[in-house]
Amino acid sequence: MVSIPAARSGRIVKNPLQICLLLGVTAAPDLAAPAEVSLADSVIKYKWLGKNARVKKEHDDVVKYYTELIKYDPGYHWAHYSMGRAFLELGRPADAKRALLSAAAIDSAHVNTNLTLYTLYLNGAAPDSAWRFLGPVLRARPNEPRYAEHRRKLADLYRRNGRPLEAIEHYGALAESAALPEDARSELYELLAVMTEDQGDAPAALAWRQRLTAEGGAGQVESLTRIVDLQIATEDYTGAHESLRQLVGIDSAGRYAHYVRMSELGDTAGDPAVRLEGLEGMAREQPKDLLTVATIAEIHLNAGDLKAAARWIEGGLRRSPDSAHLRLLRGDLLGRQDAEEEAIAEYELALGDPNWAAVAQQRIWQLRPPETEEEKLRRQFFGGDDAEEEGSTDNGS
Repeated sequence: MVSIPAARSGRIVKNPLQICLLLGVTAAPDLAAPAEVSLADSVIKYKWLGKNARVKKEHDDVVKYYTELIKYDPGYHWAHYSMGRAFLELGRPADAKRALLSAAAIDSAHVNTNLTLYTLYLNGAAPDSAWRFLGPVLRARPNEPRYAEHRRKLADLYRRNGRPLEAIEHYGALAESAALPEDARSELYELLAVMTEDQGDAPAALAWRQRLTAEGGAGQVESLTRIVDLQIATEDYTGAHESLRQLVGIDSAGRYAHYVRMSELGDTAGDPAVRLEGLEGMAREQPKDLLTVATIAEIHLNAGDLKAAARWIEGGLRRSPDSAHLRLLRGDLLGRQDAEEEAIAEYELALGDPNWAAVAQQRIWQLRPPETEEEKLRRQFFGGDDAEEEGSTDNGS
């Protein structure tokens, strides 16, 4: 230890910082020159000088003093970290990275060291390296919203770099995190739904869509519509049916289209009840759609529900009394009820429509078969029908 007599008091000064002040020395080379200054004194001196330069934001001096300090104490984390920050202020990112990597090697849990390195690698479009230093921070402090923002930026970088699987992994972890702000959840769920669907993972896309829908708010109709697509893709026909029912309830403007999809779903799933529900919804939304009305009536006729068939047929005829298709169906209904003459009358009305004339004629012949050639000749000869001719013959004998 160097001892210097005090200039006026005659007391012995042993504190290295006091020695610096007494000698009026501010430059490191002058202080480091005396060989008798101990290692401990040098460490204390450069720590003080480095801190003083850091407080004054004299970045060149920060680098200079801490560079000297680590010659005496290479494991002093703060010196490496402070040099890294100073290099950044001086616009020397490569030197900053080297200093900060040294700091991280000494203390891998230091938050600011890791975050600074994360930022450097993120700005350098190196997401794997950025994650190497962000990961420890998130594991130590998983519920910090500001760190969740860092993970979002990392996921965005993976996506921009054309690495969707890594992006999905980070977006997914973020979506599960309590640190994610509530107002950011819907947007993230939508993004995850789109990305997982693009990757061909329909079940995952469906799960994210369902979570998005559960959040409520705007976009419910669009989200539910996409859910239907995914449920059909995953053959969840029951779920698709329920989702379409929800859409019918919340989307009055698109209700008819949703009923159309429901009828198509019934065909796809082989479920006549779902198909019929869709068709009946279509007919209620557009009562003038007589083709749909006739289709519903046919379904009820084929199922033997004559009362329901009659209800739809009569409703359709009130709107369009000249509908040949509905007249045919009414004839079929009457035929089932053993009212053959009334049925034939309905079929005859349908004969006037060229599109249905052939069908109507077949129906008539089913109830009243055409005459044989012999019957036609006899009717022409006697001028009446067979029964009258036979009757007159009997009476004349």
